[in-house]
Amino acid sequence: MATATPPRAAPATMARWLPAVATIVGVAALLYLVYDPWYLNYDARYALLWAHDLWHGFTPEYTADYAPTPHPLQMAVSSIALPFGDNADRVMVLITLLCFGALVWLVFRLGSRLFTPWAGALAALVVLTRPAIERDAVLAYQDLPFEALIVGAVLLEAVKPKRGVPVLAVLAVAGLLRPEAWVLSGLYVLYLWAGRTWQERAKLVAVALIAPVVWAASDWIITGDPLHSLHGTSELAASNDRRRSITQVPRWGAAYLAFTLREPLILGVPIGMVFAWMYRRRQGVLIVAVVVAMLAVFAIGPLFGLPLIGRYVRTPAILLSLFYGAAVFGWQLLPKHASARRWWMGIGAFALLLSLVFIPKQLSMLRDLDQRFAADSHLYADLRKAAEAPKVKAAFAVCAPLSTADHRPIPYFRFWAAGPPGSVGTVRGHASPLGELFLQPRHTKYAKRFYKKNFPKATAPARYTRIYRNRSYAVFASPRCVRRLPA
Repeated sequence: MATATPPRAAPATMARWLPAVATIVGVAALLYLVYDPWYLNYDARYALLWAHDLWHGFTPEYTADYAPTPHPLQMAVSSIALPFGDNADRVMVLITLLCFGALVWLVFRLGSRLFTPWAGALAALVVLTRPAIERDAVLAYQDLPFEALIVGAVLLEAVKPKRGVPVLAVLAVAGLLRPEAWVLSGLYVLYLWAGRTWQERAKLVAVALIAPVVWAASDWIITGDPLHSLHGTSELAASNDRRRSITQVPRWGAAYLAFTLREPLILGVPIGMVFAWMYRRRQGVLIVAVVVAMLAVFAIGPLFGLPLIGRYVRTPAILLSLFYGAAVFGWQLLPKHASARRWWMGIGAFALLLSLVFIPKQLSMLRDLDQRFAADSHLYADLRKAAEAPKVKAAFAVCAPLSTADHRPIPYFRFWAAGPPGSVGTVRGHASPLGELFLQPRHTKYAKRFYKKNFPKATAPARYTRIYRNRSYAVFASPRCVRRLPA
């Protein structure tokens, strides 16, 4: 008698993952086509530059003038992009956009798990359309993969409470991008502590310590200071005169959250929190606990000299968007004929209507974002032309170091000019002595729009000769350098 052949599991598995893959790739493709980004933000450019240094036998220049905080995982991922040469920028942006797609999908899954699929879909749509988050994604900030990892860790815990090591493993990866994950790991270990054997506790602590130990070890190996990232971030915040007073935390913490979420959600989120407290308390407490922990890290940062920056509250804002989904669609969880269901349907419709009214302004903000990207891309294109101009390259080869009027061009120029560590510095704040070459922005359209009121005041000395100029930048050489140039 013939036996029936068991059905293959592969097609079912593929079908299960298809929505996730379609969302991740679709979101990345959408943003890439809409904005067509090509340039990296300052931190990401430095990560790519430091990876280049490392693979070419140099010690990464963590102590360069106005260097940002090094993020070990970002630098490791940058190594993947280096073999693509001139397209390394695009590879880094594409990786970040895929992380943004993953974030959108994970928010949907988390909202579906905690509330309803419609609530998850609305929260995911909110994340997808926030101008502040789109900006971070297009400029390849390390915050995007960090946010996806944190939401992923919360999802793991939501699916199986007190899951343990898998959650800590995801937080450990996130902890190589931002140190807030260290605090979450520590709090999670404390949460799991009761009822565990000492062997289990040791395993949990070991996993929680991976990220801070790796980070401190990399800082120590490269700079000799295991706390370089803390010290460097504090010094950079002071040099850039950033907000870092504990008294500024309430105002700017609220402002940054509102800036990320925008107007309709400022009312919708509290409504959703009330709904969760009444009908979904355990699920709501999970989100609130993570949000409070991360905002507490933001709040105490100034005690260590750390700055108050809007990107530091993006993850709490993303998690709070789940409550907006609950405000609009939480009624689906209530019995069909309950009077409370009708009340919450009305409240949800009101909260949704606020967002619909806001759509024209939202579209205007996204158009402004597109225009800003386009204008800044012209500026960075001009900077690259200056770094790669034959006459500038010839001068750089024999006259380096080159000085810049401000710190922003440093990693870009050095990367495009293939200069070794120490070959580019800035005279801003007397960070480095004046070099034989000097790069300064010109008072033209794109440079003035980029710098606005912070346009660099430093200019080349009168005795220097201009050897190159384009629409945004000019390069000058000292008399000694000019004599050394080939005729």
